[in-house]
Amino acid sequence: MKSALSLLGERQQSLLTTLLHHRKGLTVEELSGLLAISRNAVNQHLTHLSGSGFIQSSLQESTGGRPGKVYTLTPNGLELFQRRYSFLAKLLLSWIDKNMGERELDTCLTELGKEMANGLEHRITQYSSYNDRLQEAVTIMSELGYDTKLHQLSENQAEIVANNCVYQELAQQHSEFCQLDISFLKHLLKADIEHTECIVRGGKHCRFKITGTKESRSR
Repeated sequence: MKSALSLLGERQQSLLTTLLHHRKGLTVEELSGLLAISRNAVNQHLTHLSGSGFIQSSLQESTGGRPGKVYTLTPNGLELFQRRYSFLAKLLLSWIDKNMGERELDTCLTELGKEMANGLEHRITQYSSYNDRLQEAVTIMSELGYDTKLHQLSENQAEIVANNCVYQELAQQHSEFCQLDISFLKHLLKADIEHTECIVRGGKHCRFKITGTKESRSR
C-alpha cells in the first residue's frame, strides 16, 4: 500500500519535506528560493496542501514592515512522515494499555529494538566497509519512516540525524520510547549509541552518535 505522502505530486512532497527541515516555518519567498520554483507555483501548492490539512500559516513577527505569513506543517502534515511506522505504534500502545511500569516498559522497548535489528542484520553484514554499513542503517531508517541523513563527525565518529520522530505523540507521553531507537541502532550496528539530541525533549532533530563499534575496539 502506498503511503499518503507518495500519493502527492513531486513538488508537493518536496515542499512538505522542506518544511519538515525548517520547523520554525518558511515564507513564500523562502520556499520559492529553496525549491527553485515561482512564487505563484508555491502559492498554488500551499493552497492545495492547506486544504488537505497538511500545512498551516501564521503571521511573521513584524520587523517594521508589513507582516507576512510563515508556513509550517500541521500535526497531520508531520504524520505523513510517520504513517509507515504505524504498525509499531499500535504494538507499543498495546503494551502501554497493560499499565506496564516504567522499568518494565524500558526492558520491553530494549528487547523490541533488539528483535527489529536482528531481523535486518543481514542487510548490514553484507557490507565489509564501516561507512557502507552506516549508510545502509540510514537507508533502513528511511524505509521505516524517518527522514534521516548521515553526518561524519571525524574519521572514526559519525552520527545519524533524523528530522522527525515517527512516534512523536507516543514519545511525548512516555519518554522511555526513545530507548527503542537506541536499542535498535545499538544492535543493528553493534555499537554504542549516544542520544545527543531529541525532538520530544525540545531539540530540532534526533541525533544518534555512534561510538565504540566492534571495528574500532579491534584496532
